[in-house]
Amino acid sequence: MRVYANQVAQHLAKGIHAFYLVMGDEPFQVQQTIEQIKTTAHQHGFAETIKFVYSPQFDWQEIMQEYASLSLFSQQKIIELDLADSKPNASASKLIVELASNPNPDVIFILRGQKNGSDIQRSTWFKALDKHGLFVPCYQLTGRHLSQWLNTQCNDKNLRLTPDAKALLLDANQGNLFAVYQELEKISLIFSNTEVDVHKLAPTLLNQSKFDIFDLSDALLAGNGNRICDIMHKLQQENSEPTVISWAINKEAQTLYQLSNAVHSGIAINDALNQAKVWKNKLSITQSALQRLNHTQTSSIINALAKFDAQYKQHTITSPYQVLMHIALMFVGQVNFELPLFKDAL
Repeated sequence: MRVYANQVAQHLAKGIHAFYLVMGDEPFQVQQTIEQIKTTAHQHGFAETIKFVYSPQFDWQEIMQEYASLSLFSQQKIIELDLADSKPNASASKLIVELASNPNPDVIFILRGQKNGSDIQRSTWFKALDKHGLFVPCYQLTGRHLSQWLNTQCNDKNLRLTPDAKALLLDANQGNLFAVYQELEKISLIFSNTEVDVHKLAPTLLNQSKFDIFDLSDALLAGNGNRICDIMHKLQQENSEPTVISWAINKEAQTLYQLSNAVHSGIAINDALNQAKVWKNKLSITQSALQRLNHTQTSSIINALAKFDAQYKQHTITSPYQVLMHIALMFVGQVNFELPLFKDAL
């Protein structure tokens, strides 16, 4: 039976299966799912865990013997086999089918692996285990699924993060669930029972001593080139995460783009600023930026950031701070030179 990682808990509450296949290329979900299974199994008396890790010299008969034998320390045990990025060969497949045909009520067999493609799911050994077990595919989370996962984690930790804070957290960690989870653990210790917005969150991610992301945002809107350069140099010296800097630049560009659209559609500037929820202390510099930058320029900034994001995630940018500096300076006015977005341009 196939279930997804966020459904495992409710299935465990109904009872324990003989076999679990936890497979996929998202390591956090794989690890968390297996921990859930083990915790529930321990509560049902499966006290001992024996772990095997596949290697080219792996002896599959050892698994068979362990599965059939009594536990030395308890009446029930868990056997965990980590296939990593491998899959059973023909002879191993026969042994697994044999094992699956005679489930041992005193053993829970957990098989974990990085692959769960259609070729594996069509295999005889997979179908044999799946017949008496639970298959949990763990895919990379994106978009709505990633947001739902973050919401669940925040609820579990009684954390109240604003939408902007959640977006910043995900961008800063590039969707790495392990990294996001660790940050949430830290945030829960620092900000218990209080709402966390980007102003509270950013310093915990950046650890700046003098300049921070919000100084950069103000400099962008003001079109102060010298201050933009000073802040960017400081952020680089402190090894601030480029994705956080990109997020801050993009946030201001998107706001200006939306305001420009609203004004061109006939909405009064004050009404547009209210709808965009621009803070009172930013009204003046935001209006200044709207007068300085036209719709095409803000669109160019957003497009440049999209290119930066794609290239940075593909690890083809050797000087991310230099690229971000050029993009940030586009807030000053028209930039009449090509941005160094690609590796061969640096």
